[in-house]
Amino acid sequence: MKILFIYPTRLDRDQAPIKYKKAFLPPLSLAILNGLTPRHHEVRVINDIVEKIDFYSNFDLVAITAMTTQIGRAYQIADKFRELGVKVIIGGIHATVLPEEAKEHADSVVIGEADNLWEDILNDFENNRNKDFYQDTSRPDLQKLILPRWDNINLNIYPKPRGHTLPKMPLFTTRGCVFNCKFCSVSKYFGRTYRFKPISHVIKEIEYIGTNNYFFVDDNIACNSDYSGELFKAIRKKSINWLSQISTTVLTTPELIDLAAKSGCTSLFIGIESINRESLKSVNKGFNKIEKYEELFARLRKSGIKPFVSIIFGLDEDTPEQFKLTIDFLMKNKIGNAYFWILTPLPGTKLYDEMESEDRIISKDWSRYNLSDVVFQPKNFTPNELYDGYWKAFQEFFSLKNIAKRLYYNVPITSQPFDAFTRSLFYQLHYRKKVKIHDHPLSGGIYRI
Repeated sequence: MKILFIYPTRLDRDQAPIKYKKAFLPPLSLAILNGLTPRHHEVRVINDIVEKIDFYSNFDLVAITAMTTQIGRAYQIADKFRELGVKVIIGGIHATVLPEEAKEHADSVVIGEADNLWEDILNDFENNRNKDFYQDTSRPDLQKLILPRWDNINLNIYPKPRGHTLPKMPLFTTRGCVFNCKFCSVSKYFGRTYRFKPISHVIKEIEYIGTNNYFFVDDNIACNSDYSGELFKAIRKKSINWLSQISTTVLTTPELIDLAAKSGCTSLFIGIESINRESLKSVNKGFNKIEKYEELFARLRKSGIKPFVSIIFGLDEDTPEQFKLTIDFLMKNKIGNAYFWILTPLPGTKLYDEMESEDRIISKDWSRYNLSDVVFQPKNFTPNELYDGYWKAFQEFFSLKNIAKRLYYNVPITSQPFDAFTRSLFYQLHYRKKVKIHDHPLSGGIYRI
């Protein structure tokens, strides 16, 4: 079969696709499915954020994965291909939580992870016996070596580190999360237990890809201290640079921070979410101990790792003072970068169920569920007050004065200060431009068209 994999962009308020000149990161999920596809099939992978879709290339099957904010565009694409007589299958987090909705736009829907199912799905489509829904009754066994296939993916649409032929490449070492934060859909999709990829498989994947810059997409790369410690020791031998995400609970085993730094870790994203204790409790994230934040950031900086933090505004215990208090806190603690989000009741989360039962959801335009728009009725703001306060806080954080301070604080702690300075300056100024037009720094890509 001739198969097209698509990673869709999102839609603006006029339902037009938002396009960029460059995308941030190659789509790992599609590279994994690409690697699972038998070689007798002809495969093409398109990142709709940058690339154009050729609807008239006589594909036999179109496979689309989408998060909630992408699903409107995914449905546009699916509907167009089906009008042309092409079979479409949709998967991803949104299709998993709302499969009946997705089925209105697709011939088949994958519920949950597709790793164990993909070869059977292709056989079914090849023999015109595809099912309406596919769902694995067990979680994929990560003991099986699956190498993502990148050779037929256009890697030229992603920024490359200076002196490199490949962009920063994604890979994962674990799936799942034991926490149950009300706003998060990760545990719904990947489960509430951790599954571990054998460290030998991680090393083989690094050697197979052949670059030394990686983003480990794990939701918490230090979720198990024994596994993480051995992982960091193993990848230290590969002389790579990497960044990932981590929980504040790493302070229970602080030696992992030093091991991570020695293995090439340059930055870690941390979901502190709020500096308001009551706000944290309201979304089941009371395990974040505000009184420990300063110690955590200091330990990271001492080891040479830049802390990047995630902040949510609009939690039920937040007040208008939260914006200024948060900016002051971030600058005081010399945070390398911060990414703000507006509380969003994503379908499939406890937060969504609660807000729907309270009649607080004010929009079900899924394209607005981009974590930077207000789709619910806040408790201590009007929707406009939350929206305006959020973007003003973002603009203040990326003011020229605060950018200069962050460069001064964070460049000296890196092992390659010149590269760190030029790279950080570029991205900080780029983020400044993005937030001025109310485009989230991490949404879509670079240079919006």
